[in-house]
Amino acid sequence: MGNHFDGLRLAAALAVFVSHGVFLYRLQLPVPFPGHSLGSLAVYVFFFISGYLVQQSWARKPQWRAFALKRCMRVFPGLLVAVAFSVFILGWAVTTLPTAAYWSAPGTWMNFFNNAAGLATVQTLPGVFESNPFARAVNGSLWTIRYELFMYALLALLAWSTRGRRWAYPAVALVLAVLWMAARQGQWDVRWEAIGGWGAEVFRWADFCAFGVPFFLGCTFAAYALRPRGWMAGGALLAALCAYHADAQALRQVAVWSLIACGVFYAAHVGAPERQGRGRIDISYGVYIYAFPVQQAMTQLCLRQGWPLAVCLGLSLLLVLVLAVASWFWVERPCLRYGKT
Repeated sequence: MGNHFDGLRLAAALAVFVSHGVFLYRLQLPVPFPGHSLGSLAVYVFFFISGYLVQQSWARKPQWRAFALKRCMRVFPGLLVAVAFSVFILGWAVTTLPTAAYWSAPGTWMNFFNNAAGLATVQTLPGVFESNPFARAVNGSLWTIRYELFMYALLALLAWSTRGRRWAYPAVALVLAVLWMAARQGQWDVRWEAIGGWGAEVFRWADFCAFGVPFFLGCTFAAYALRPRGWMAGGALLAALCAYHADAQALRQVAVWSLIACGVFYAAHVGAPERQGRGRIDISYGVYIYAFPVQQAMTQLCLRQGWPLAVCLGLSLLLVLVLAVASWFWVERPCLRYGKT
């Protein structure tokens, strides 16, 4: 059955691009729901779709090695090239340091290896973007990738240990929702950060659970082979109204998760063709991993030249789309084909 998942992921990636305006340009963007920006909702969309598609991938071939290869080929080739572009081309071109000093600085190589590994706990490069409104951050979007990797590992462990029993997916989504509420009320992350160390930089309970719920809801929809129904559109509308008007944070969060699950699944299938076209182009990942550094670079250029914000946004979007298309055709798609062999 055909679907619009690629289009929805591209829309989510562009929403993240727009949401960067809050940090990079100090824009006052509307907040769809209290505590939930456009960017955070877009990331939930990514995790729901990922859970739906990745569960199907495991079900088709429930083997650790094959699953790990497919997931690595989806994430790391594009990420590696994007990080190399940020460090070896963009960073070197805009740094205020002399070339020799930039290449000899430990921070240059620490940024490359840390981000290429999917950790994204090192956000700066020596002498790069130091005068921008959102100073020094090179690629502030990559931090969610480590949680995506966490979900892959948890899905494989869950499916293997329960021998593919379908009830495990909604059960984990429910457990993660309860843990999210407990972590918020018990301030688990505050205590975790007080301990300090590397672990506090890599993992936060609130983020892990908040992303995990839509991911495993997506797994649930796939495992039970749900079909799009009209009640899902109605449920998404009711959830949106609840999320907008609810005063209780827990109720609002549950409503947002419900909105993402029902709304995205219904939108992905309504009006979709029975069969997917062969000429698939999925540039959403490329948009996501290139948007932040390109926007930062264009901000520095436009501030220096005195160009208006509209020019900055237009140039950024154009370059991001070009890089995303190149990433899909020359990096991501060939590696995805290799992962299936």
